[in-house]
Amino acid sequence: MYMKMKAFLMFVLLFLCSMGTKAQDLGANYNENIDYPITEIEMLKQSKVNWVRGFVNIPTLFLQNENGKIVGVKEEAIKTHIPTLKFIQAKKALGDRVKFILSLKIPFELYTDTVPKVGTKEMEYIFRATEVLLQTYQMAQNIDILVMGNEPEWENALDTDLCHADGDDYRAFLNEFANRLTTWKQANGWTFDIYAGALNRVSELPKSETVPAVVSVVNNNPNVVGLDLHVHALNINQAEDDFRIIRNKYGVTKKLICTEFSMVRALNPHVADALGEWGTKNGYTAGMKIYEYLNLIAEKANAGTPVSAAEFKSLFESYSWYPKNWYKTFYEVFKKYDTYAITGRFSVVPGGARAVYDANTEMWELGGIYFSRYLGLDANGFYNPNPLLYPDFIAAQNGLAISSLVEGQQELFISWGNGADKTGVLSVTDKDGTEVVRQPLDSESDYTLVENLVPGTTYHVALLKSDDSVLWEDDVKTKLVTGEFPLLKYQQVDGYALVQLLNLPADAASYKLKVDGREIDIVNKNLNGQVLTAEVTYKDGSVETLSATIRK
Repeated sequence: MYMKMKAFLMFVLLFLCSMGTKAQDLGANYNENIDYPITEIEMLKQSKVNWVRGFVNIPTLFLQNENGKIVGVKEEAIKTHIPTLKFIQAKKALGDRVKFILSLKIPFELYTDTVPKVGTKEMEYIFRATEVLLQTYQMAQNIDILVMGNEPEWENALDTDLCHADGDDYRAFLNEFANRLTTWKQANGWTFDIYAGALNRVSELPKSETVPAVVSVVNNNPNVVGLDLHVHALNINQAEDDFRIIRNKYGVTKKLICTEFSMVRALNPHVADALGEWGTKNGYTAGMKIYEYLNLIAEKANAGTPVSAAEFKSLFESYSWYPKNWYKTFYEVFKKYDTYAITGRFSVVPGGARAVYDANTEMWELGGIYFSRYLGLDANGFYNPNPLLYPDFIAAQNGLAISSLVEGQQELFISWGNGADKTGVLSVTDKDGTEVVRQPLDSESDYTLVENLVPGTTYHVALLKSDDSVLWEDDVKTKLVTGEFPLLKYQQVDGYALVQLLNLPADAASYKLKVDGREIDIVNKNLNGQVLTAEVTYKDGSVETLSATIRK
């Protein structure tokens, strides 16, 4: 047998980050500000969110509009759209542990004909703009969920009572859109899931034509994986009402996600309330208004002398109208109705659209988890958290069974959360219902590595209690082989260094991973070295050596 050495220049993906959660995953919503996640990479890592979501307004940004008609596509604007580039840069910086959601906002109310008919030039322009967007900067390869629509109840309506919102045409549009997206996915090897939505205030709109139109697409189109719901509640019970109607009245059994949620509508009427007795006791005047207080403490935070979290919390909890622990209440609803991904307002920083509050400002910002605009930075330069929400956010994180899940081509890495039953059993089942893995959790280890899986294959993964009841479960798809040449991938996952060899050729017999010549495993506490190598032995006896320098 002869040996030959082949040295290849290779690409190495380095993702230095901590991981997020799985099942009722918590995430960060940036709305239209898709260029902003790249500025908060360290905060996103520290928070351990598992999703990042943003939306793009297709007509406003990428379509030509003349006299209420869509007349063309601004392809150059799409291909040079810097926020799109920054969105993808954030995904690459965060790595596999954070999944990205892109919602497509298409407000047909801007056009005189509202929803275009299937087959018209107007509809084809929308599809072309979307296809180019997905191709630009490899957007499609870097998102896990694409949502068709963003609160269409408000964007398709022909009148104020939402009783005549072009429901039939919108249903036809969504079905055609889902089918087109699926065709593009198959042609390009894209793997994102398609959702419809995002429906908002479902329990308040019993006469809406849009709600049943969207739901019918979700229930009947096999290309649609699930439904996105927005819950901007007027009262604390509305989250439960909206989800119950979707599951029970409309019979939706597919996955649900919630990419926006808040109690802003309950807060807004009080933005000009006086501080009253609380103000007198805490060094302010009784007549100072809430919006004046918010402006004042923003100035203090900007000057480096923020008020305390205790003071801020005590003000709002002094009001009987403030819905205490609303975040916890919502999260319990999300768990009850098996909500797959949940993204809320993440950060509130200085400046922005609400740089100065007044008596008419909507209090969206009180729904942010991190609060540097009002409470400044901590000693390490991180945003101080919002004391009204952060304790419930952390409690939700800590109660999860899964802290992290990373899909490779042939392996799954699962980092267990505090809610995992370490006496349980991990079960992995293929699409035919055959259990390919059944192994007890190691009580001495906080992770499990599942190997020898098939690339591009969906598995049902479940954590079973000792009595075989399900504590956590999800359908997980291994990554596709995406090239002819092997690729080393290194990323930090919950304190572990995960090293993967991707695109392994079919004629490879075995491989070894090494750091500075020392053999290592796929999962390591640390690498403690500079040169990462993989030695691939082929069935003909030849050896291919791949190497790269580890960047700290």
